[in-house]
Amino acid sequence: MLRRNILLIILIAFVALGTTGCIKITKQKTATSKLGGVFYTTDRFETWKHRSYLMTPGETPGSIADIDVYFMRFDPSDSEAIYMGTRADGLYYSYNGGAGWNKSEKLPAGFVRDVVIDPKDKCTLYAAVESKVYKSEDCARTWKEVYYTDNAERKITALGVDWYIPDIIWVGLSDGTVLQSGNKGLAWKKIGYFGNRVQKIIVDPNDSRIIYFGVLEMGLWRTTDKGVTWEDLNKAMKDFQGAKVFSDFALGTSSKNVVVYANKYGLLRSLDGGATWSELKLLTLPAGEQIYSVAIDSTNANYIYYSTDTAVYKSVDGGENWVVKKTPTTRVVSALLVHPKQTATIFAGVKEVEQ
Repeated sequence: MLRRNILLIILIAFVALGTTGCIKITKQKTATSKLGGVFYTTDRFETWKHRSYLMTPGETPGSIADIDVYFMRFDPSDSEAIYMGTRADGLYYSYNGGAGWNKSEKLPAGFVRDVVIDPKDKCTLYAAVESKVYKSEDCARTWKEVYYTDNAERKITALGVDWYIPDIIWVGLSDGTVLQSGNKGLAWKKIGYFGNRVQKIIVDPNDSRIIYFGVLEMGLWRTTDKGVTWEDLNKAMKDFQGAKVFSDFALGTSSKNVVVYANKYGLLRSLDGGATWSELKLLTLPAGEQIYSVAIDSTNANYIYYSTDTAVYKSVDGGENWVVKKTPTTRVVSALLVHPKQTATIFAGVKEVEQ
């Protein structure tokens, strides 16, 4: 009897153990966000937060979660001031590090392709909206038109400002024309022509005589004498098929002559201002993914970031190794912006995937 009871107890324990041991644990799936607007991370993509509050005086905060972001810019003299251009809804700005956004109501709505801020006068800024350039001298409260094309099909697609002599403003057009003003937009002159859309203009942060131009289907160009002569930087990239198909580029601030260039081939880097180029070995095959945005840490040029359809990548050793992180939304990250002082903080503007 005792032996029977012992066997019964053992059998019950075995059944109980077997039952619990066969419990199937199902991994829960987290629904991917469809939010637009702006996300940010304070730990280089380890965690994300949505930062898209629309601030309207006297009203409950709204949201910009349905907008498509085209670009984001820090005010060079105030790291709490951020400007954001949208593909259809005008210009937004934040003066509290992105905690709340305001719409620039006096600037015409539409596709805002670029904004530059006078580095010596934070309340003076220029905006490219459709086929016109607007200027504000009161921190985006009011605007006046300072240039317009003679054809609505010719869009203003890129802007630049000389940080050493802020009177000098650069304008790139959709037909490849490059204009320059030497008196803060009062008058203009044609200074170059590429034959295709000027996508991006960056004045070298270490030498304002050097300006880089990203051109659709024509890659990267440079002038070292403010437009007197031009250099085709693509000649040194002939070994990288598709390098002329421009996506984005960024310059190193802490290290002179560092250029990271995103294109159809992948990611290339130059340590001599574009004279020579080397491939940054990515985790994907050449031409395997479209790159939307690239950014460099302002204090350490070995920290490089870029975005693709569903992910953001980071390297802390100049592209030798990469960490991939899934984006917090089904929209693509169209703009990466590294905080100039708190460099672990990175903003990501997103947009709907173009069909």
